[in-house]
Amino acid sequence: MKISIEVATKILYKGGVIAIPTETVYGIAADATNKKAIERIFEIKNRPSDNPLICHFYSFAQAKTFLNAYPKYVELLVNQFTPGPVSFLLPLKLPSSIQAATRGSAHVIIRIPMHELLLKLLKKISFPLAAPSANTSGKYSATTAEMVEADLGKKIDGVLDGGASSVGLESTILDCRNKDEIRILRPGAIGKEDIEWCLRNENIKVTDALSIEHTTPGSRYKHYSPATAVFQIQSEKEIPVKKNSIVIGLAEDLKKIPSNENLKLFSLGSENNLAEVASMLYRKMFELDALQVSEAYLIKRDFGNSAIGKAITNRLEHMLSR
Repeated sequence: MKISIEVATKILYKGGVIAIPTETVYGIAADATNKKAIERIFEIKNRPSDNPLICHFYSFAQAKTFLNAYPKYVELLVNQFTPGPVSFLLPLKLPSSIQAATRGSAHVIIRIPMHELLLKLLKKISFPLAAPSANTSGKYSATTAEMVEADLGKKIDGVLDGGASSVGLESTILDCRNKDEIRILRPGAIGKEDIEWCLRNENIKVTDALSIEHTTPGSRYKHYSPATAVFQIQSEKEIPVKKNSIVIGLAEDLKKIPSNENLKLFSLGSENNLAEVASMLYRKMFELDALQVSEAYLIKRDFGNSAIGKAITNRLEHMLSR
């Protein structure tokens, strides 16, 4: 059920759970200070109970009231990249009203989203929103209201429809707890080169950590997977000769495949527009699942070392069946 921002506000104050739009993916959101509402998020998503939630704020000034001392460079990053598709792992001031969302951790992942409708909602309420991606745990994230409704249906109290997510992949997560080093725990639209440029006058090391730590949402459990089993092949020459085989790949790779009535080609987009590939990736997986086939074959591709290229590679690797 799609709802207005006024109805969304009332639901959240009553301890309800709704889906919200962001520029990255849709989130399933509740009052971060309401323990019962937080537990309902875990139940709806079938999310492992030890997996912390990102908390969303309308400004860093609001977020700071929940934080303990943090490195000075954080302010530079916040000024450069927020509102935007980036999240920060920072020390939490204890005791805290949002520890149900952090699963008792002494740290919190904060985010200031770049979505006009969501920012309007965040300004109307007096609490931050705990909001993991709006999908059943293990599946790819929803990037449209329709995808949310197809997955979560009547399990939630409504969907605030903000249109299709423009970025299409989850936010970059930065571990900013160390004064001398930043660790990229999850790749996204903001990458290592962006961070290094922002901190070019600071002596801060930036590393691609791709964390398996308890502190990072999505790092300990399988994520981003379609219902369809996806197997990787090295080139079009390895496509199994089966009736109605589905082949996934970039448009440039699919053009190399001779016409065959037994093959259905599923394009992710062009190598010349990786931002569009990223923005459409989960919607493509949604379309793939709608075909209700048992398996598909992904042509391996090097997406390069750009921030978005690394993020696409990361998500596709998680989608593969082992």
